Amino acid sequence: MNIFKCPKCGKVLEGLIPSDCVCGFKLSVVNGVYQFTEDEPISVDGDGLKWLGYEYVGENYRPEYYYDKDNEKLGNYVNLAEFLGNDKIILDVGAGLGECAISLSMSGLKTIAADISQVMLEAAAKRAQKHHVPNEQLIFTRMNGYKLELADNSIDAVTATDVLHQVDRPELMIDEILRVLKPEGYLLKYGVKSLGFTEEQQAANSRYNEAQKDIQDFYQKLISEAGYGEPVFSSAEKADECVNKNFVEYKSIDDTGAFWADNREWPLKWGLHKTKTKAAGSKQLIPDKIHNDAWAKTDEYAKSKYVENYENISRFYNQTSGMILYKRK
Repeated sequence: MNIFKCPKCGKVLEGLIPSDCVCGFKLSVVNGVYQFTEDEPISVDGDGLKWLGYEYVGENYRPEYYYDKDNEKLGNYVNLAEFLGNDKIILDVGAGLGECAISLSMSGLKTIAADISQVMLEAAAKRAQKHHVPNEQLIFTRMNGYKLELADNSIDAVTATDVLHQVDRPELMIDEILRVLKPEGYLLKYGVKSLGFTEEQQAANSRYNEAQKDIQDFYQKLISEAGYGEPVFSSAEKADECVNKNFVEYKSIDDTGAFWADNREWPLKWGLHKTKTKAAGSKQLIPDKIHNDAWAKTDEYAKSKYVENYENISRFYNQTSGMILYKRK
């Protein structure tokens, strides 16, 4: 089973586990991550391709993991594994902290986690060790989604969650996904099904949502006034168009794993964490002084309008997760 390509000469490497190439290229491994690119994790200058890796985000990307690592819940994707077959190869592009890739591998699927951020991948690799995932079951690779170092028609299914809108030319990343995906392969997207709320929970959720939006809007106004309100590029709409142009929904696999199917409370401290730590896209590029000043004023505003311990305002999650499978058009 030959999957990977040599970054130097382009030849397909032997075996499922990445290896050195006959051309003499030595594939390095840094803290459990195979290095298939030397590209910077963030590229927003000049006239070339642009992307926003989450190198300055790390574990802040998942507040529920950052604050509650001992109680994290991962989907098991057993239903998906049964549908696809355990001998299949899954590629997770923009794997981040690895919750999807780890879950897929724990269900029995051989998984390749690819991301441009070494920081994110190292955190994911440590997380996988915590869950005792075998190295041959989950392979962490630093790659640029614009140039996946994988053989043509070598992958059975691809998931690309929260990544296509982080590049300025998502159509080119879709082209790469189509190249490595087998003709009968699938694009996978998360599906979420609400299990309902009590009237009390609905009221709590409304209060929470209003407070969160108000506080984030206050922060965003300050950041915009400082000249950092506009993203360096915007491609979310284009990303959706690219998916819809090339894929059609085929099947929904329900109950692949419950993330918050237990009426879990989510404090506003978690909901505001990514804003507080600049843990998203272009926000990484805001200078620390401007961000820290803006957040200090935002914190004062929130305390004066709500309560001193406003971060304890909570909402409820009561849902189960699944996967939606897409086929090529």
